[in-house]
Amino acid sequence: MNIDSAWDIIDRVLADQLPQVAETLRGPVDDADLARLAQSVGRELPEDFVTSLRRHDGQDNPTALLDLFDHHTLLSATAMIDHSKMRIEALGDDIDDTIDWMTPDKVRPIMNCRGWLQFTTAETDGYALDLDPLPAGEAGQILYLPIDGPTPAPEFPSYRAWLSNYAEKLDAGAFTIDDALGLWLT
Repeated sequence: MNIDSAWDIIDRVLADQLPQVAETLRGPVDDADLARLAQSVGRELPEDFVTSLRRHDGQDNPTALLDLFDHHTLLSATAMIDHSKMRIEALGDDIDDTIDWMTPDKVRPIMNCRGWLQFTTAETDGYALDLDPLPAGEAGQILYLPIDGPTPAPEFPSYRAWLSNYAEKLDAGAFTIDDALGLWLT
C-alpha cells in the first residue's frame, strides 16, 4: 500500500482506539528540517520516507507514555538528527571497524553507521533506515538497531513496507491496548 493509504488507516485506528496517541502525531515536516536531516546523514532520503514525513513529522511524546506501538515513539526529523549524533558519540561511525565474526551480505558488520537513520526509539533501540547497505542490500531497507549488540539482517525492504505492515496490523485488529503500557502489536 502507499504511504498515504497506510497513514489513513493508522490515523483512523488511533483516533478511534487511542485518541491520546493520535493527538501526539505532529503535522508535516518543515522543509528546513528535512534538508538538515538529509545533510546530517549525508545521503538522499528515500521518497517513501519523505512522503511520510510530509504527512507526520514524528510524535510529540515528551513523557514517552504515549508511544505509537510497543514502546516505540516515532521520531521527528529534528529528534532523528539529535539521536544520530548521540549514537555517533556513543558508538562511533567507523565503517572500517568491522566485527570480524559477522559475515552479512546486506548490512555492514559494525556497531553504528552514519548512514543508519533511526526513526523510532524504544529506550534507545529502534527501527532505522539503512542508507549505506552492502552490495546485496538495498538503500532504504529497514533494520532494528539494538543498542547493545551487532546489527541484525534487514526486517523490511523499505519504509513503505514497514509502515504498511504496521497499518495492516492495526486495520486487522492485531493489537491489544493496555491502559498502563499502550498499544501492543500481536
